[in-house]
Amino acid sequence: MTRSLTLPDVDAVVVNRDGGDSLFRALESLAAQTGVSVSAVVVDNGSSAAERDRIARERPSARVIAFSGNLGFAGAANEGIARTRAPFVLLVNNDAVLEPGYASALAARLATDDRLAAVQGLVLTEDGARVDSAGLEWNARGEAVPVCGGAPRASAPAQAFEVSGVSATAAMYRREALEAIAPQGAAFETRYFAYYEDVDLALRLSREGWRFLCDPAAIARHEGSRTGRRTPFRRALWTSRNRWRTLFRNFAPGLLARNLLPLLRADLAHARDVGWTGLALPLLVWPRLPLLAMRYREEPKRFASWPGKS
Repeated sequence: MTRSLTLPDVDAVVVNRDGGDSLFRALESLAAQTGVSVSAVVVDNGSSAAERDRIARERPSARVIAFSGNLGFAGAANEGIARTRAPFVLLVNNDAVLEPGYASALAARLATDDRLAAVQGLVLTEDGARVDSAGLEWNARGEAVPVCGGAPRASAPAQAFEVSGVSATAAMYRREALEAIAPQGAAFETRYFAYYEDVDLALRLSREGWRFLCDPAAIARHEGSRTGRRTPFRRALWTSRNRWRTLFRNFAPGLLARNLLPLLRADLAHARDVGWTGLALPLLVWPRLPLLAMRYREEPKRFASWPGKS
C-alpha cells in the first residue's frame, strides 16, 4: 500500500573528503534510485582539486558545496541540510552504496507515520555477508552500538522494527523533526566534529517524542569508516570524547554515577584496540569529564535509563 503513495522529493547529502572511487559509487547509486526524485548534494571538506574536477566531469548533476577546510561530518552535514529544501533529507556516507529502492522505501515510511523522525534500511558490510547496522541501541557500558552489528545477514529481522536511533551512514530524516529541535539550524552538534553526532541527534529527537525505524526491505552496503581508518588514534579520541559529551548531555547524573565503572571500562577497551598509543586516550579524555558535566548540567528531560532497556 505504501508503495502507491506519491512521495515528496528527497535531498541526499553526501559529506566528502577525498573519497575517491567510493564516492563515485555512492553517487552512482543515488542517481539510480527509483520511485522517488533524489537530488544529490556533495558537501566537500577540502578535497583535492582533482577530486572536485572529477565530480564536475563525471557527476555534473550533483551539486557541490565546497569548503577549503575540513568542517568535520557534523558541520558539513549541517551545511548540506541548511542549503536544501526537500521535506526528507537522506544522509549518505561517501563509502555507502544504496540499492535502487532504498530512498523510496524510507520515504514511504516517513510519509505514512508523521511521528517518525528518521528511518534507515539494513546496512550491510561491503561484501553483503554481515550486518553493519540496523539502527542504534545501547549496551551496559554506555555505548551506542549497531543493532545486529556483525551478525550474518540471514539473521536480521525481515520486517520493519523500531530502534532507539539511526546511523547517519544511510538514514533519511524528516526536515520538520530536525527544525523542531534546532530552529536556528545546526541539527548536529558541531563540537562533535565527527563520531557520535548521529547518536546525540537521535537522543535529542527521542527526548522530544520522536521515533525511529529500521526497514530491512531497504538495503545498503557500507565499506566502513574510510576516512577514520587513516587516523585510528584520532578516531578513537573523538569517539571517546564525544561519547562522554553525549552521556552528560542526554542522561541523568544518577544513571551515570551508578554505571561509572562500566563507562570507564569502555574507554580502556577502546584504548587497547588502538595499540600502545591508546595508553594516552584516558589521560586526554578523563580530566575533561568534570567540565563536560558542568557544561550540560541544565539539560532538561534527560534519560534515567539506557534507551530500549527496562
